[in-house]
Amino acid sequence: MAEPEKREDLNDAVEDAFGFNFRSLKTLRDLFVRPNAVFAAYAARDRVTYTPALRLWFGLIGLQVLVSALWGGWEGLLTRQIESGDPTTRASFEQMAGGNLDAFIGHYAAAASVLQPIIVALFTSLSVFVLGWFRPQLSWPSRLNIAMAVLVAGSVMGLLLMPMLAMPAMASWAWLSMALVAFVYFITVLRGAPGVLADTAAGVWGKSAIYTIVLMLLVVLSGMVLAIVGVIYAVVMMSAAA
Repeated sequence: MAEPEKREDLNDAVEDAFGFNFRSLKTLRDLFVRPNAVFAAYAARDRVTYTPALRLWFGLIGLQVLVSALWGGWEGLLTRQIESGDPTTRASFEQMAGGNLDAFIGHYAAAASVLQPIIVALFTSLSVFVLGWFRPQLSWPSRLNIAMAVLVAGSVMGLLLMPMLAMPAMASWAWLSMALVAFVYFITVLRGAPGVLADTAAGVWGKSAIYTIVLMLLVVLSGMVLAIVGVIYAVVMMSAAA
């Protein structure tokens, strides 16, 4: 019994330090290697084989925050987007900032850092209704885990693309990262759906396309809401400091 206990202790220590454990890494691997096994486990309410996808996604968000800090975090991202964007857009931000664009961006970044995982999780979790339409007998926890598993796969791609987006010359190519993330969503559902969300090839392809479109719309909508809330918070904070 000593060896299993040592392995469990190491597993717990890794999770305490990094937010991930060996089961989390196995879940990430299988999401790309054999997503159907992950989908099937979540559908069966198997809580042993794989890490709950919602927990895994929040862990990835934390990792993204750490990695993005290397390139200035939200402040650096927004600064690069404004500088490489249309002059009219920059003028609009400067007008809202009252001439103090750096302070405005700082307030916006503070709000976005806190609210991004919450808003994105809330909006994307609405995709469980689509999964319920695909397979009504799936329980709510099963649908939520499958939905977040797809989001996790896209988040891994987003994490890999972060160095590219950090380059000022690539700031205007954000659409490319969105296209690649959408492709990962589609492929993950396409490979994970057989026998879990659909029973025929036509059903698998059709449902994968529908779910990808819905999920991307929810992601874009959550981004718009985040931007609006961030701007409102920044304006309020600037007004309060004036």
